[in-house]
Formats: sequence, structure tokens, C-alpha cells
Amino acid sequence: MLLLWASCGENSLGGDPIVVRDAWIREPPPRSPAAGYLTIENRGDELLELIGVQTEIAERSEIHVMEDRGGRMTMRRTERVAISAGTQVVLKSGGTHLMLMGLRQRLMAGDSVELLLRFGDGVQRRVKVPVRKEGYASD
Repeated sequence: MLLLWASCGENSLGGDPIVVRDAWIREPPPRSPAAGYLTIENRGDELLELIGVQTEIAERSEIHVMEDRGGRMTMRRTERVAISAGTQVVLKSGGTHLMLMGLRQRLMAGDSVELLLRFGDGVQRRVKVPVRKEGYASD
């Protein structure tokens, strides 16, 4: 298993095909889960799959997908996010995103959180992510 460290800027190590950038977590209201957003770029020649995320500040972390079902937006957990070779996936408000549930501490703008991103090929990437206070998707 390969473990790599990255911060919230653009990150790739040498010939590493995984680039994580624009990562942040929205400051949640008290006693609410937090949502996380980031961009994962696959600069490699093979399919890459994000299969999980972990952090010590939450009891559990999941990947969620927002879907329009007959004019009603719903959210469901997904087991993986595929990133084709030479493409990128943007985890964003109103779309696919991370959910940090059962927070063990209050997250405030200015804090930073360490996430462990797990990929289907066994690679794990640690990213240090800032907490920001920003609005929600309007579309």
C-alpha cells in the first residue's frame, strides 16, 4: 500500500498520476455534519477510483451524490467515484461531495482537517484541508 501526503494546493509527487487540489470543508452549523469538496485529477493512463475517505474528526465519512429525481433533489451514498485516465472529477456543492458525520469537535472557519483519501488500487492520499465559511450551491 502506498501512502502519500498532500496539502490543499495542487499536489502530485513526481510521476504520481493523482493530483488533488482546491480542497476545502464548509463550516457546518452546530451539531450538523460537514461537507467537503475537492478536485481529483487523474494524470495517469488507467482508470482511478476514489473508494473512501477517513478523518479522525468524524465518526464516519462518506461519498455522497446529489440527484434530481422528478424535480426533487435527493442525496445518496456511493461506494466509488470513477476518474477516467486524463480527466478530473470535481466534488462540489450540489453534486458529488464528501460528508463528515458525527463530528467529534466543532469545525470553524480557519481550522484545518486531515483527510485520508482511499483509492481502488490501494493508494492512499492524506490531504490537509481548510475549513471555510461559504454559502451553498444555488443551482
